[in-house]
Amino acid sequence: MAIPVAPHYTLQKCSNCGVIVKKSLSTRTHICNCGCELHRDTNAAKNILNLAKQARDGQSRSNANGLETSTLLGETLVAARI
Repeated sequence: MAIPVAPHYTLQKCSNCGVIVKKSLSTRTHICNCGCELHRDTNAAKNILNLAKQARDGQSRSNANGLETSTLLGETLVAARI
């Protein structure tokens, strides 16, 4: 089974806590303040796996800011967290 997922921010998003950790392409290790330390490609792979599982299970998705998104008639709606 193949599930398409958007790869946006998969290198920078921490697969453990979801925080965006900015890094250049030359940085090979993902290090987050939450204690997660992985090769950046392993971190990205975990993020892609999590996105695929969410899509498969029909769970809501979040964008790079951690805001939940949904689709309605082709429009993306973003619910702000208060």
